[in-house]
Amino acid sequence: MTTTAKRTGELEKLTKAFWAHLRAHPALPEPCTVTLDPWKPEVQVQAAPARAATHLGELLLWASTLDSVTAEWWHTNSDRLHITLRGRAAGTRFYVYGGIPYTGCAELMRLDVDEHEGVSVDEISTLRELLDEQQTGMAGVIT
Repeated sequence: MTTTAKRTGELEKLTKAFWAHLRAHPALPEPCTVTLDPWKPEVQVQAAPARAATHLGELLLWASTLDSVTAEWWHTNSDRLHITLRGRAAGTRFYVYGGIPYTGCAELMRLDVDEHEGVSVDEISTLRELLDEQQTGMAGVIT
């Protein structure tokens, strides 16, 4: 089998896996972009931009549909908090990512510019809850 034929077959498998995953989880939010990378092979999903707490909630919904999820966040030099999730669904690797302004997170977490940190899904959930409280004006003092 030629390299082109192998990649075409992989692309077809990734396409089927992505659509099967969406059909199995109809509550998943519509992504901003989807990239099928037959060289890795992997389905890459970018969550649609939204209010910070909502955006994190959408990433958490994706995480809840994947197995063996690992997560990382990164304070970019453009002052954003970039969040990545890696997991599997029916044997296919998924890479789900998004970003929010770091400004709202600065009081809730400490991450230097260009610093990456592995985190749990629970930590992302906690940050979402704190941002939601902060954005709705119900945040108290965190000790």
